[in-house]
Amino acid sequence: MRSILHSKPRLLYPALAGWLIMAGWGIAQTTPPADGIQDDTRALSAETHRQIARELQVFRKDLKCDAWITASSFASAGATIRREAQITRREWSGERPAVLMAYDRASNSSAMSFAPEFWERYPSAELVEIMQETRRICTDTKLTLDERLALATRSWIDRLRVMESVRLKQSLWIQRGEKRFALIIVTMLAGAAAIAAVLGLASRRRSARAGRRFRFPDVHVGMRFGAAYGGGVIAEIKTNAAAQ
Repeated sequence: MRSILHSKPRLLYPALAGWLIMAGWGIAQTTPPADGIQDDTRALSAETHRQIARELQVFRKDLKCDAWITASSFASAGATIRREAQITRREWSGERPAVLMAYDRASNSSAMSFAPEFWERYPSAELVEIMQETRRICTDTKLTLDERLALATRSWIDRLRVMESVRLKQSLWIQRGEKRFALIIVTMLAGAAAIAAVLGLASRRRSARAGRRFRFPDVHVGMRFGAAYGGGVIAEIKTNAAAQ
């Protein structure tokens, strides 16, 4: 009886150890690679890995986003490569802008996952084109897997750079257009205010003139030839001592 009781823990230890190993592997999978590349297939050569890692680093800095590529030897049961790319990107980036390219060697398939902010930044049609072009390159069996992963990565890096450049230029044009429009509005308002001031001044002058009434003074003169106001001297002005 004692031997049976003692044997049960021995049977549980390997199972428990295996479960812990699998749990630890799962946790490790949720940690993003420091250089942006998780290559479980070992398809990338050391030199290609180094070059792509450097390009991803510059890309992340320029576009202010996270960027990764993953290459696995098999996909999880019941999950598509597209679904795995979405899950991995969300786990690694959270709410930050990010892009992830995933490749599955067993099915020779790939997928791209863009954070929602990318869909807000750029036209959806162009992002779909990037996904299609990446898929086409990754499934091109005329190239080695090393070449396919490197070419596909550089393809979407270059395309997104161009799209970001266009977006920034358009934003700058809008800002300049807004400044120009604001300047026009200010000028028009200033002109309208000046015209209103001139019209107001003219109106006030016209009103003042209309309110003035000029009357001849009442002059008291004597009768002349029996007619009222027949004439008389109203004022006498002396210009010098000899003249009147």
